Amino acid sequence: MPKHVFFDLDNTLAPSRAPMKAPHVPLFERLCRERDVVVVTGGTESQIRAQIPVSNIGMYAMLSQQGNCAIAKDGALLWRETVSPVQEKAVRAFADTLTAELDLPVKDQNDLFENRGSQLAYSTLGFHEDNAKKYAYDPDQSARRALLAAHRSELDGLRKIGIEAMPAGTTTIDFILAGKHKGYNITRFIEYEGWDKDECIYVGDALFPGGNDETVIGVIPTHAVKGPDETFDFIKNNLL
Repeated sequence: MPKHVFFDLDNTLAPSRAPMKAPHVPLFERLCRERDVVVVTGGTESQIRAQIPVSNIGMYAMLSQQGNCAIAKDGALLWRETVSPVQEKAVRAFADTLTAELDLPVKDQNDLFENRGSQLAYSTLGFHEDNAKKYAYDPDQSARRALLAAHRSELDGLRKIGIEAMPAGTTTIDFILAGKHKGYNITRFIEYEGWDKDECIYVGDALFPGGNDETVIGVIPTHAVKGPDETFDFIKNNLL
């Protein structure tokens, strides 16, 4: 049985940008008491705290923004990478291009772009759009992968300044520091803790080709789920 359990957040531990379901909370707390738990997401640490109604201090570690901000179980900051102003300006310009090209109806134009500090994020519909619309928009991420594939020259330009892009969550494209994805930062965290990779497991909903969990494949054992209910069934049947 794994000693150290890494979880994606949105659509794995909790619905997209929404709190963990109430029946799942006691199971999560029990798991945190019995195993090392690490939450890994493209979101910020404040987003993790908002979605998981369990204090992180002493309970679980956080690898936010694809792991580019790492906070230990005791609350200590281990590292925090920073996106530069030059990188932000270039990504904002590219995001504006995508918005104009897609021409989608959105509730709030100011809800499409976030500088999270260690990464940048763009949502095609808006981060706080209704979840039903978000889940229906691009469930297999194929639309966002095609969108990025149609802009190879712009992505090449971003790579030259140290940024790469990938679909994430339900409507998002994450712009991360090149090479510093979930797989890289999970490796970094395991090495910091001195854990055995064979005693770890990663649970996520985007382990398919092109998904933002794919970079964890080959780093540690993985288990794919399709939503929080599947995650907590796996916890009950395999981890507790």
